[in-house]
This record gives sequence, structure tokens and C-alpha cells, in this order.
Amino acid sequence: MLSTSCHRQRTAPPALFTARLAAVLPALLFAALLACSLLAPRAAWAQGAATPEAKRSADVAQVLFGIISYVRWPVNRPEVRVCKVGATRLDAAIVDTPASSAGQRIRVKIQSALGPVSECDVVYMGHLPDSEREQLLAQVIGKPILSVSEPGTACPVGTMFCLRLLDAQIGFDVNLDAIARSGLRVHPNALQIARRKGPQP
Repeated sequence: MLSTSCHRQRTAPPALFTARLAAVLPALLFAALLACSLLAPRAAWAQGAATPEAKRSADVAQVLFGIISYVRWPVNRPEVRVCKVGATRLDAAIVDTPASSAGQRIRVKIQSALGPVSECDVVYMGHLPDSEREQLLAQVIGKPILSVSEPGTACPVGTMFCLRLLDAQIGFDVNLDAIARSGLRVHPNALQIARRKGPQP
């Protein structure tokens, strides 16, 4: 059964909703088609991976790029700049990718939490000390920068998408208030996915 998780999270704002990847994948079909050529090498890499950790890394990358495909920036982004910040663990498959026929080129770089994020379109956050995370979010909140936290890390107030490991699958929470303040446009399908609940027992 899928259920919203905001009442169980001390740091999560009331506009967070949880979705299982099992529910996400059908509705992300459109995003998967957009990112097909981006994800094909990654999928092949995941199939050959020997460890569950490597498989989870590929799943995280697939969900992250699916979310990105649903986002529109105020100014068109033919190239999306993804900045990895903090100590990340499930990011091995989040790498540079060429543009697909219908998608965007992805550029990935390592970014200091204390450095300016003005050249980032997406901030992918791993583990950070509280003070550094607060400084990072102060730069991101209210700006057209998509913020996504890695599974297993804190989901601080102000983060737009918080990835979750749910029954060995990747789901996510959505902060609608943070998205509204950012100026980004997120396709309604992505928000509906986060509201969806599984069948009742």
C-alpha cells in the first residue's frame, strides 16, 4: 500500500507526498520516451552490474532524469547542468549524456556546497553538514534551480524532490510550495504521481 509520508517526517513540509517507483514507472512512460536514448547506455550498464548498490544507482539516475524531463525552466535549457553536492553514494550513473532527439543534453559536475550555484540548473544533494545544507538551500530556494535529495539523506524544508528507497525501489516526495516559489514549471503528471496511493488492502 502506498501512503503519504509527510506526517512521519519531522523535516518534511505538509505539501510532501510519497510515490512508489512501481506507480511512477507507468506514468513516467512519456518521460522515458523522451529520455530513451539517454538511458539506454545506463540501462545496459545496470544489467551488467554485479551489486545491488550499482543497480540502485542506475535506478536513481533513471528517476532523476525522468523528473528533469518533466521540468521546464523560465528560459529554455537545451543543456541541463546537474551539480552534485555533498557526499553522494548512489550517483555513479548520473553522468554526462548527449541530447536525444526529443530530450536535453545533460552536463554533470561536482559542486561545493559553499560555492555559488548560479551555474546549476539542478542540484543533486547528498549528505551535508546542517550548516552547509542551510547555506546551499539559501541559494536555491526561490530560484529556478531544481533541487533533489539523494535517497537516505535528510529531506530538508525547501527541497523540491526528495528521493526515497521504498521496499528496495526508488520513490519520491514532492514539495509543491518550493516548486511554486521557484518559477519552474513541472508537468502535472509528475505531481499527480506523487499524490497517487496504492490499492487499499
